Amino acid sequence: MSDPSSKSPRVMIVAGEASGDLHGGALAEALLKKAPSLQLIGFGGSAMRRAGVEILFDVSRLGVVGIFEVLLHLRSVWEAYRLAVQTLRSGVDLLVLVDYPDFNLRLAKAAKRLGIPVVYYISPQIWAWRSGRIKTIAERVDLMLVLFPFEKEIYAKAGVPCEFVGHPLVDEAASVRLKYPSKTAYLEGIGFSPSGITVGILPGSRMREVSSLLPEMLQAMVSLSKDFPNLQLLIPVAPSLSKEWIADLARPYAIPIRCVEGEFQEVLRASEVVVVASGTATLQTALARTPMVIVYKVSPLTFWIARRLVRLKSFGLVNIVAGAPIVPELLQEGATAERIQAEVGRLLKEDGARERMKQALKEVADRLGAAGASSRAAGIILEKLK
Repeated sequence: MSDPSSKSPRVMIVAGEASGDLHGGALAEALLKKAPSLQLIGFGGSAMRRAGVEILFDVSRLGVVGIFEVLLHLRSVWEAYRLAVQTLRSGVDLLVLVDYPDFNLRLAKAAKRLGIPVVYYISPQIWAWRSGRIKTIAERVDLMLVLFPFEKEIYAKAGVPCEFVGHPLVDEAASVRLKYPSKTAYLEGIGFSPSGITVGILPGSRMREVSSLLPEMLQAMVSLSKDFPNLQLLIPVAPSLSKEWIADLARPYAIPIRCVEGEFQEVLRASEVVVVASGTATLQTALARTPMVIVYKVSPLTFWIARRLVRLKSFGLVNIVAGAPIVPELLQEGATAERIQAEVGRLLKEDGARERMKQALKEVADRLGAAGASSRAAGIILEKLK
């Protein structure tokens, strides 16, 4: 752990899962670019570590979703919370929380008791469910930095200091440097046929969701290959997961499959359609203008409760931002191999359907704001630190 007695400001960044680590890493990089002397410590993963954050707790141990799923990981969650509070007490000038609200809002309370300013980056989805949390946020958070324009209005009405910075995924899409000059070169480079029909399989970043979704996705593709004999699949493996583990899950399915690491954008560019777990990846796919089908499953208990609490008609972020169901969503009992096969097959067969979705995805991308979100957020945080 860094020496808290150092004169350099000490900022703690806490993310709780793979998407938070991605955004936390981009934020950390922007902070150090503007203020190289900063000491950055926190909870995160490979993206934050690469950016220069001293990782005290790896978030791969916290990457769970849903009420029942969290209960199975309470020991790790409690261990992380105790370490986080201990770190705050050791001397921190500013706490930056990235998403992961159930854990982070509790940590914000501890920080406020210690007199440590709290900046929250990436708002809890109070516009979807548990809107009463805005009162808790007002009590514990000094400044909220939001990704969507409509969120600023919500916080302004509640009297919470808030700034709209745009979505950091726009930065990622604008700055990506692809390893291959073209889709054809990429497919040839990994041993696939450029003339084949390529489908991307994005089963998520958590072991439990991958275990639940990947078999249905792959079985759907095996069935679909009867109509499309030249079908080939790409699976970009999340940094929080093992490529060998994913390959073992995919091995029983008799269809050409490549598991790749660090090539997420190449997969989006090479795919005619992707089948994607609901979450941040849907926005990344939208920014790439790649047609998609969203699937998701959680425990029956979690879904039962969510259906009664969530106020939105859509679960997928891309549909929420669009304000309309522009992408098919197959949830829970609907996330079957048969339904996935039907929706992907329709998109592959109907050129018009793919083009209409691409146009709708372009409009979603425009709503996410201009590039520079991480830099804007970093500038605001440094002003708060002063």
